[in-house]
Amino acid sequence: MSRAKILVNKSKIIKTIREYFYRTGAIEVFTDIMNDFPNLDSNIYPVELEVFNEKNEKLKKYLHTSPELEMKKILSEIKTDIFQIVKVFRNYEGSPKHKIEFLMLEWYRVNFNLDDLIDDTQNIFIETAISLNKKPVINFQGKVFDLRKSKKITVGEAFYKFTGIYPDNIQKMNDFLKKNEKYFEYSENWEELFFRIYAFYIEPNLGKEKLTFIYDFPPELSAMAKVIDGKGKRFEAYINGIELVNGYWELNDPVELEKRLLDDIEKKKREKGKEFYIDKKFIKSISNLPDSSGASLGIDRWLMVLFNKTDIHSF
Repeated sequence: MSRAKILVNKSKIIKTIREYFYRTGAIEVFTDIMNDFPNLDSNIYPVELEVFNEKNEKLKKYLHTSPELEMKKILSEIKTDIFQIVKVFRNYEGSPKHKIEFLMLEWYRVNFNLDDLIDDTQNIFIETAISLNKKPVINFQGKVFDLRKSKKITVGEAFYKFTGIYPDNIQKMNDFLKKNEKYFEYSENWEELFFRIYAFYIEPNLGKEKLTFIYDFPPELSAMAKVIDGKGKRFEAYINGIELVNGYWELNDPVELEKRLLDDIEKKKREKGKEFYIDKKFIKSISNLPDSSGASLGIDRWLMVLFNKTDIHSF
């Protein structure tokens, strides 16, 4: 596909996304890329800046890793469906599937639960595929995916299906890794064990035959999602091992949310020696957040799939 054709198709896909949200009653919003406070999210680090105001005073700023904080402030005020397509930035990124700067779609639906949001996500995949191929079918890495067909699987089910263990037993997780990795050393860090197994033994198997939504994460990994019956109400969407969307049934308890963010601040300080701070206005706004679900789609990665590319830097 030529550079010109890629640009035309990218424009067509972005237009389709916007039209979908306008047609389904959402308002497009616009938030600042550069903020006073960083996003706080496990294993994601912001790009930090120093800028100067009109008095030549040096100010610390952060490029947003997603527009989540500012969009939730808006959602708390207007309490209606919103979306945004915007560039975001993440430090320490770089692989055939990752970029420091990339284009993101973020959206929120009022009175949607997780199942509603999964259906919404599938609709976006279907409509963008139709805009490109005139049918809800894509070819990716030698496989044909009919986006009208999908499956759901819980994290626990996926662990057992692909490893024979569940992610709630440190000893069994260690035993599994020791059996499969020659130089593995025993660890008491449950999160490290989880992500190692998830990244290398679960994720590559998701969405191999059809669009797959994995949901009900361990509560320790619920991020900004509600925890109900001991499960983090969030999902990720995969096609052929490629993660495309991360969605939450949004937590609207400011006390619990602040606790989780403080835990993340401590984690980042241990790992990188960096001191981050909480946006108190954001925490305050959460008390007015309506019952809602929200998701983010890495548009560049979705384009990589739609264009049948294996490297996100190649187009």
